[in-house]
Amino acid sequence: MLRKTLCCLLCCISIMCLAATAVFAAASVPDATQAGSISFDFSGAEKPVKGGNLELRKVAYWDDALGTWCWCENYASAGVSLDDIGSEKAANQLYLYALVTNLSSFTIPVGKDGKATAEKLEPGVYLVSQSVPFAGFSYIKPALICVPCRMDDTWVYEVEAAPKLSPLTTEPTETTTEPYEELPPTGQTNWPIPVLVLVGSFLILLGICLRKDKKT
Repeated sequence: MLRKTLCCLLCCISIMCLAATAVFAAASVPDATQAGSISFDFSGAEKPVKGGNLELRKVAYWDDALGTWCWCENYASAGVSLDDIGSEKAANQLYLYALVTNLSSFTIPVGKDGKATAEKLEPGVYLVSQSVPFAGFSYIKPALICVPCRMDDTWVYEVEAAPKLSPLTTEPTETTTEPYEELPPTGQTNWPIPVLVLVGSFLILLGICLRKDKKT
């Protein structure tokens, strides 16, 4: 009887371990067949965003066989390591590479409420950027977004993003109040002036005297 009880307990524990392992394995890799989305929200900016566009490029995909992200064919020669996917430097380098090699993108319109959503996205890493900034703002910085993204050992397929916006400043620049510096001396002096005055006066007197002599 004791043996049967122990066998039952061992079987239950084994089943529970197998179930936990299966759940963990399922959670450790994304479902390559499930579509995702990226929602952008710029409504919290200092001043309202009144429409515009974003650019999205798929730069990497999920490889089930390797169990990791892999660069798309067009971006394999960009010289960026997959370990740097989350860095700003990698996003900037990939964006410049896309511009130089003229790689295509698709446009996401942003509503007057400052919100936009890219839907039905295949699992992958997406590069978000702008070719035309929002009115009154600087260009958003290029960023890399994973769909799905890993959060607390689960894969989130509906990703929310809010790239930072920098308003353009139109305030006049401050003018300096420092006094002008004195010009350095050029070597010119004022001594010829009185000499010229005396010579001129002498010539005038000489002319008057010569005129008087002619009259006499």
